[in-house]
Amino acid sequence: MKHIIAIDIGTQSTRVAVVTQDGVIIGIAQIPHDTDSPKPGWAQQNPAQWWNETCRASKQVLNQTGINIDSIAGVATCGQMHGPVGVDKAGNITTEWVQLWCDKRCSPQAEAIRRNFDESRLMKLTGNGLNPAWPGIKIRWEKENHPKAYQQTRWYLVPKDFINYRLTGVAAADPSEQSGTYVWDCNKEEYSQELAEVIGVDLEKFAPVHPSHGIIGEVTREASKLTGIPAGAPVVAGGGDFPVSMLGFGIVGEGVTADVTGTSSLLAAHSEKPLIDPGIQNLRHVVDGWIPFTILDCGGISMKWCKDLINSVGNDLSYDDLINLAKQVRPGSDGLFFYSYMRGERRSENVNARGGYFGITLDHNAGHFIRAVMEGVALSIGKDVALFRKLGLDVGKILSVGGGTRNELWNEIKANVLRVPLEISDEPEAGIKGAALLAAAGTGMVDNLAEEAVARSTATRNINPDRATSEIYEKAQKEFNRIYEHMLGFWNCG
Repeated sequence: MKHIIAIDIGTQSTRVAVVTQDGVIIGIAQIPHDTDSPKPGWAQQNPAQWWNETCRASKQVLNQTGINIDSIAGVATCGQMHGPVGVDKAGNITTEWVQLWCDKRCSPQAEAIRRNFDESRLMKLTGNGLNPAWPGIKIRWEKENHPKAYQQTRWYLVPKDFINYRLTGVAAADPSEQSGTYVWDCNKEEYSQELAEVIGVDLEKFAPVHPSHGIIGEVTREASKLTGIPAGAPVVAGGGDFPVSMLGFGIVGEGVTADVTGTSSLLAAHSEKPLIDPGIQNLRHVVDGWIPFTILDCGGISMKWCKDLINSVGNDLSYDDLINLAKQVRPGSDGLFFYSYMRGERRSENVNARGGYFGITLDHNAGHFIRAVMEGVALSIGKDVALFRKLGLDVGKILSVGGGTRNELWNEIKANVLRVPLEISDEPEAGIKGAALLAAAGTGMVDNLAEEAVARSTATRNINPDRATSEIYEKAQKEFNRIYEHMLGFWNCG
């Protein structure tokens, strides 16, 4: 039996797993980390900490599983997307703190580009509107605010590419990440000098691109000493955690729409080409094709925020306690709406949005506020489902995946808001399994990556919408959308 080392650099933790060649996880080591937010709209982490955690977790899981390290056939990494780590020619880190995917500090740079260039034309080139998520714009912020470090930087690498660099000494990237840099031409599927000049960054600081399952190098002796992974083990390019999780869930092929609720909440599909619309973003899949998607940066984490808020006054309520309180409230929360934009929004005119409750009355209690959080996220997804349909995507059923599926009430709310069957997958480790699949394909253990992903996918149950409840939410959706349209652009300063 051969084994694969799968690494996941998440927003909340670093995890390393040992996975068999046929996709069975036999051990995972996890080390949590926090996000530093020194200013409103900022979210940053230390990349040296990611590498330290990777080394520790790798040794832990190898010790825990006791496998023969000679059986390790490959290594693959996925990770939180869009955070540019600077390294110089000697491999030293030039960005002590890395702007995360949800960091909004480069909003002024995005706005400056918007003032000087035709965003609709840029959208046709990149597949995306301008927003602070994209690494190219984050790198421009680094150039303007830390010019000396920018000049010293040889490569800007996203988290998983930084870990691969530490493992192999090779600077490499993959299409799933680079398609979101804003220096990638979505039509030619290659870097664009024109876009680099528009953004105002040096194109040579972006690493060469390899297929997500392509081997980029081997684990060095130095990295082997630190991680316990044998020197010479092949390392594939890997991919962003979102596209890799799509692979791990088996979300491959047109006609599949997914609700992915973890820290964020994404609505995603698989299409041959990008869907060009101001309300939609597009990334390359780790297989052929593109992933058009919408994202709530504070989707799933809204429930954690709600729990922390209620417990901040000295309570010790569990998630089950919160859900039971919400169950006592009628669908629609008696007119109370929640908008989950505590970290802003990806829409260019609403980047600096804030979260909020709307419609509070003296009759609302804690249960209303809890249920409204779940309904608010579902109604945001419902707004985006309508946009997908408007652009011609068939949304006949939705595969719901991620940690949010453990909340059964939330599943029911989503099915009734979206008015389609919800197919639930309880697979908790899609990122790890997707990364392992990439390594298996890259090292010749899997012939057809897409077919194997579908064959390994699992769905546990279906939740069908209730007609009467759906009618209540249909009215709520219209009111939610009306209020949302009024709030667009309200928070117009950083």
